[in-house]
Amino acid sequence: MQALDTTPEGDPARAELLSSLGQVLYDRYLKKGAMVDLDEALGAMRQVADLLPSGDLELAGVLHNLGMLLGHKYLRTKALADLEEAIQVTRQAVDTTPEDHPEWVARVNNLELRLSDRYSCTGAVRDLEEATHLARRALKEAPDDHPDYPGLLTNLGARLGDQYLMTGAIANLEEAIRYMRQAVDVTPNDHLGQPMLLSNFGHHLGERYIRTGAVVDLKEAVQVLRQAVHITPDDDPGQAASLNNLGLQLGQQYLRTGATADLDEAIQYIQQAVDMTPEDNTHWAVYKNNLGAQLGDRYLRTGAIADLEEAIRILRQAIHATPESHPNSAALSTNLGIQLSNQYSRTKAKADLEEAIQITRQGLDSIPEDHPNRIVQLDILAILLGHRYSETRAIADLEEAIQVARQAVNVTPQSHLYRAGVLNNLGDELSNLFLRTGDIADLEEAITHLQQAVEVMPQDYQTGQRC
Repeated sequence: MQALDTTPEGDPARAELLSSLGQVLYDRYLKKGAMVDLDEALGAMRQVADLLPSGDLELAGVLHNLGMLLGHKYLRTKALADLEEAIQVTRQAVDTTPEDHPEWVARVNNLELRLSDRYSCTGAVRDLEEATHLARRALKEAPDDHPDYPGLLTNLGARLGDQYLMTGAIANLEEAIRYMRQAVDVTPNDHLGQPMLLSNFGHHLGERYIRTGAVVDLKEAVQVLRQAVHITPDDDPGQAASLNNLGLQLGQQYLRTGATADLDEAIQYIQQAVDMTPEDNTHWAVYKNNLGAQLGDRYLRTGAIADLEEAIRILRQAIHATPESHPNSAALSTNLGIQLSNQYSRTKAKADLEEAIQITRQGLDSIPEDHPNRIVQLDILAILLGHRYSETRAIADLEEAIQVARQAVNVTPQSHLYRAGVLNNLGDELSNLFLRTGDIADLEEAITHLQQAVEVMPQDYQTGQRC
């Protein structure tokens, strides 16, 4: 610092001194977490960038470092302005760096990560598409002995997983799992990134289980996620994600086997994830959402009203903390709709049913027509409209319930774990229509769908679906 103070403004050595100061402040930030160090490091790096000529290769390195600092700040503050600047300066660094430069892969990789962050924040599809493209390029150009080769495999797998969640294209999920498995295979067991890698891998295996119903994927997901939780230090920032992912898969295992020990353990792990996550962290609402779903499942199993009331309370908290434009908003609305429906079934309070229908419609309106989450949302809305028909006997509700249930069947892939449920619900509503009209064709169609539901339901599935 003294050397910097005594160095004249126009001295070429000033840029080097500022760069060293920025690095030291950044190192101290990583150790102590003091935002003042990160802000001062940013200030130093910005001064360095201003001192270097445009297009200079050294400037590209400085801009890349500046982008990394801004990325760290965004992760702390969630200020979109920091993320936008991070993307801007990192893109400049990539554009200025020749493709045969040894740092080109790292710079492209960091630009991909920041674009992925913005997609997670805004849901802008173009960011995900560009991030996936850049992840492919970085992996293609990196030699097998690249120091971050496992990370490149993981990042591409994660982006393909995001593509699957957006489009429902099973090919994207298969490719994501393939890259993540490769990453696991080439990563040493004592590598610092191994816990998060295992957590992501387990999560995607769980997604494939939901899509195909293959028990082998569910079992491997639980095994991998237990390993991730076991090797992650308690104070590691990634531990909450691992606990949440393990809880989700144990919840799926409960739905498959009916073992209440799995459900209790799922709630325990997700509760831990919630407890260790600050409320201003974007994942807090996600974990709350998952906790609410598991508590709702336990209410259905035990009838404990406290679980249902707690599920509704925390889901309302999560919705309040989540902007309507956020990608997770629809899932939150769906889960709250499910729990309000459960409460209506217990109390017969019309207000609960009306709110459940309203909030489920809002969730449907907020996601694209081809989004895979529409399966559950359409199914839930059909069930709720069926409940209202039972209450009011308004034929319009029954007709809409059947129409929505047909949509749910039409968008559910043949191999999807939820297909039995949507077929069953359509059959139920058509049975109600037969009872109303006496038309034998409605009864025949109801029987056809109910038979199909029996045929596609896995024989070892104990509890059925939560909807």
